[in-house]
Amino acid sequence: MMQDSEARLRELLSTVEPPASRMTATSLVLRGARTRRRRRQWLVTGAAGLATLGLGSGVGMAGLIGGPTRTGPGLAQQPGASTTPAAPDCIAQRLALPPGATEGEVNSGSPNGRYLAGLVVAKDNPGKPVRWDGTRVEPIPVAGIGEAQGVNDSGVVVGEAQTTDRRHFAWAYAGGKVVELPIPDGYTGAEATAINAAGHVAGVLFDGDRAAAVVWRGTTATARVDVLDAPGGAMAFGISDSGIVVGGLHDGSAAYRWDAKGRGSKLAGPAETAGGDAQGVRGDWAYGLLPKDGKPGPSDMTTDTPGVQSIDWNVAVVWNLRTGMAGAVAGGRVEAVSSTGQAVVNHPDGTASIRAVDGTLRALPTLTAKGTAYAQALSDDGTRAGGSSAGDPVRWSCAPRR
Repeated sequence: MMQDSEARLRELLSTVEPPASRMTATSLVLRGARTRRRRRQWLVTGAAGLATLGLGSGVGMAGLIGGPTRTGPGLAQQPGASTTPAAPDCIAQRLALPPGATEGEVNSGSPNGRYLAGLVVAKDNPGKPVRWDGTRVEPIPVAGIGEAQGVNDSGVVVGEAQTTDRRHFAWAYAGGKVVELPIPDGYTGAEATAINAAGHVAGVLFDGDRAAAVVWRGTTATARVDVLDAPGGAMAFGISDSGIVVGGLHDGSAAYRWDAKGRGSKLAGPAETAGGDAQGVRGDWAYGLLPKDGKPGPSDMTTDTPGVQSIDWNVAVVWNLRTGMAGAVAGGRVEAVSSTGQAVVNHPDGTASIRAVDGTLRALPTLTAKGTAYAQALSDDGTRAGGSSAGDPVRWSCAPRR
């Protein structure tokens, strides 16, 4: 079912041409525009996966101030990480879909676990953003097609969209209204990727081959726009409540972070990794995906040839930004972290789990006995997660860890 719906979605999206200004943005298209897609590609052997609009996310880090990479509790590579049998203290709940929608996916969740945000798909619509408040689903009325990529504890949602005239824009949804975030002179499009408690929004500005990491200081049409300095341009994909922003250099050569004053620095990863992206941050913890040194990067990790299994040369990484520690997470990909250092990990066999700081795993059950699970959101207390199972959006609820 999942492969059939993905094929239909790819066909629909193939009719939506990118704006001319992006046709020559080779590196942006190859790396940035595949970030959301590659999450789904990883689950479908020999298929291209769900083609949504996401521009990307990326960063890697070895020592925040140029120091050596270190490992420590919860950061050492776990040998052959795998889930234990489905724990009875975690349950999966299928989330409601708006009328006419056939499937959906959670992209992010609020730190308090109340809100989830993502997109839904209808027969004639390749993607519309939605917000779930508990069990209630609320479509977000953006112009054109799009998806939600971030939500905070106040329920403010941010994301991206493309209009029928092929214009890309970043938006925020608050108080029942969609606001298009401002784009400074010199750029033609934007994407909002994350939002913190103060309503500051991280994202990307682009124009042709250029890309710039950006923070909007508010969610109004007149919000101040701070373009973050980085060599050769960059992309921002996460912002913490303290104002730390994580992302990656535009050319894919290094993960990057900016402090609350906008001062940037490269983030190195564990040994034998190079370049890559930091994809999100919560509190003192960040996560990302780094290519193995000398191997293809994230945009080259899949194949479109039927029957040919994709080769993944990438390493999932979790960083402690306070201590400067960086460590690989074996046996899967990290898609969200909590402020306490817990993380959701998706495994190659189609299972998902919540990973404690010490590396122990708690399985997230599927909706059906033979279904898959893919998690992309985690509450700060580690008891609620969000994602998808066999094409359905899911909320997981777990008992507190003993």
